[in-house]
Amino acid sequence: MRILRSKKLFMVAAICVISASTLSSFIFAKSISTDKKQTETQTTQTTTQTEPKTVPQTNTTKAVTPAKSNGKLPDENQFQRIAENEKLLLKADKTSGHFTVTSKTTGEVWRSFPNPKDWQDKLNTDAWKMHLASPFMFRYVEFNLRKDLLKETNFYAQKGGISQFEVTDQGFKVVYDMPDLGFIIPVEVKLGEDFVETKVLAEGLVDEKVIPKEEPAAATVDKDGKEVKKPKAKKDPMARLASIRLFPFLGAQTSNDEDGFLYIPDGPGALIDFRERRAGTQNLYTERVYGDDWAYSNRNTLSDRNPITMPVFGIKSNKQALLGVITEGEEYANVVAAPSGSFSQFNWVTPEYQYRFKFFQPTDTKKQNGYLTYSKEITKSDHATRYYMIEETNEEISYVTLAERYRELLMKESGMKPLEGEQAKLRLQLHFLGGDTEDGFLWDSYLPLTTTKKAEEIVQELSALGVDKMDITYLGWQNDGYSKFGGDFPVPDKLGGDQGMKKFTDFAHSKGYTVYLDASSYTYNRGGKDGFRKNRDGLRDLASSVIESMNWDSRRKTFVSPKFMKGVIEGDLQEAKSLGINGYLYGQGIGTFLNTDFNENYPTTREQSKEIQKQLFEKTKATFGSVKGERGNAYTLPYISHMDNMASNFSYDLFVDRVVPFAQIALHGLTTYSFEYANLSDDYANNFLKGIEYGAVPSFVVTNASSQELLKSLSLHEFYSTNYKDWLDEIVSQYQKYEEALGDVQNEFITGHREMVSGVFETTYSNGKQVIVNYNDKDVRVDNSVVKAKDYIVSKGGA
Repeated sequence: MRILRSKKLFMVAAICVISASTLSSFIFAKSISTDKKQTETQTTQTTTQTEPKTVPQTNTTKAVTPAKSNGKLPDENQFQRIAENEKLLLKADKTSGHFTVTSKTTGEVWRSFPNPKDWQDKLNTDAWKMHLASPFMFRYVEFNLRKDLLKETNFYAQKGGISQFEVTDQGFKVVYDMPDLGFIIPVEVKLGEDFVETKVLAEGLVDEKVIPKEEPAAATVDKDGKEVKKPKAKKDPMARLASIRLFPFLGAQTSNDEDGFLYIPDGPGALIDFRERRAGTQNLYTERVYGDDWAYSNRNTLSDRNPITMPVFGIKSNKQALLGVITEGEEYANVVAAPSGSFSQFNWVTPEYQYRFKFFQPTDTKKQNGYLTYSKEITKSDHATRYYMIEETNEEISYVTLAERYRELLMKESGMKPLEGEQAKLRLQLHFLGGDTEDGFLWDSYLPLTTTKKAEEIVQELSALGVDKMDITYLGWQNDGYSKFGGDFPVPDKLGGDQGMKKFTDFAHSKGYTVYLDASSYTYNRGGKDGFRKNRDGLRDLASSVIESMNWDSRRKTFVSPKFMKGVIEGDLQEAKSLGINGYLYGQGIGTFLNTDFNENYPTTREQSKEIQKQLFEKTKATFGSVKGERGNAYTLPYISHMDNMASNFSYDLFVDRVVPFAQIALHGLTTYSFEYANLSDDYANNFLKGIEYGAVPSFVVTNASSQELLKSLSLHEFYSTNYKDWLDEIVSQYQKYEEALGDVQNEFITGHREMVSGVFETTYSNGKQVIVNYNDKDVRVDNSVVKAKDYIVSKGGA
């Protein structure tokens, strides 16, 4: 009995000790928690006042608490006020980095995550629930496992956490840490006057996990005395970052009310409409800004879509819209978009920032055998996108609204100005094909197609027929003709020589016409002219192979290193100027292609290639007073007087619902543009109507020689109908029709565009003029007018 009592006393005493210990621990923990909250508050206040300019560095040894979403969207009620201005209010969630932007005038809310209003679990797979809730998705490669395979994941799936969150005067900075992979992603969000800017910072970005070497453990034995082998350490997968989609579902919406669209920069522009009953597919639009990089082309499939020439995209839903403009690092970015039903219940569009690229690594000297892998070195640069908030006011938001906003940015940010004076006059774009090389049995010979003397006669004939405004561009003027590359000067004697070209230019000027030389040939070299040596001066890929492009006739031409090309062009500018020309027309590798160069003599990043091209446009304009571009990228726009061969159609993706003139709406009134040569079009009538609808100017390519003569050259297969006599009446007729319809609106902005009824489109200009085009095979009545089949009407204004 005494023993029992003593046991009870012992138990009571033990319980008291444990309770006291627990109570003191609770008080201590509470104190720490309170102190931590006070410290966080003080840190936030101090950060706001000091406005730090550098990205906070994460202590990699510090344990990071994994953020949790459980496939649920963040709770907006927990968001904190971060920054505001007269128009917008920015709030953010410190546990995820997600944010909202609210309009102070209408109350419209834009979210960095999908709109939770119509969220339905059953319409999203478990994997996509986590994608949709995450602040970013990313792809990575494991070099020690499958070096040619990308893995797609997200912040939550990798048990990531936030190691630092700072409030700045304009927004906030957040550092995402994923210890399992060793990835640290620093992100900055800023509020602007009418936009929010999101940025992945290069400084502080880490994508390499440091795995400490393990000390050899002492041998152990089991109960029977046998040695137990230590299990082998897991192989380091060498995970490395390939791409990031930051806040990929910013503005994402369902198709429940079908009142919206995604805008993608395909061709002139394309829309993916919100459709509730769209067939479920795995369709995804993904295309690289400024096109493929030839340095990674070997054994890789190049895109057959139109390259993206403008780094813009958009999404519209109900009374709000977003115009996304990639402002930093766009040369290393893709635009990605998917309609609802493809992967989730949401429509979304986003940039994807690229850090590593797939290429072919040869394993023999002939470079025939090898394997595909990703580049080991990371491409580090800041990647930023501005999302311009557009809300409905007096008129419904449309693709025109987005294009008009981009036009404003081109004027404000790029310095483009409305056309005036002679620049605002509609001019026929006439291209002469000068000459080429005729393939011979033993040796080749020069093949003249339009000598400068004959060109003068053709121009005189067009002038007499009433074509009083004309820009003339000479193709194939260079030494040895159109398909020869390198050593462009002097102009071949059989074409007229330098003297003949100068005489022709003087004649054209006396008529009020301008003359340009096509300078696209500088992109390539074949044969060693200009001091070019293929193995020394050619563009090289990451495997150090010289990059060549093969024509349809199996003849190769070598891409020239951008730095070498720049020197050749700059050396030729003064000789070209002595001919009295008005400028160069740049295309292909100058303004259109954007390539990395791994040539050790001329190492050049894709970003540096862009700068070289900009410098060439700028210097050429300074030399001649004018420069033209052919299908040029957005960075060429501040310099050009005309855009040649601009895309007028999209890439025919099945999920695209409509093609729209977004690019033309943005550019009309700031520069002139033309589409493919009318006489080489697959559909001459529709090509003409498209030009009238989109506000273009007429464009033809002609020769004095018969089309049969061109067959003597294996390189001119694309020029199948060029004899000017066959097209003389059409050239004059088209010019007169364009002049009558659009002659007085070249300096006017396009302010409206819509499909009135099926196959009938209306374009409205800022001076009130309206052009209605009917693509149908029968007459159509619209309002009080009848538009004949395959025809158009023009009115001075008033719908």
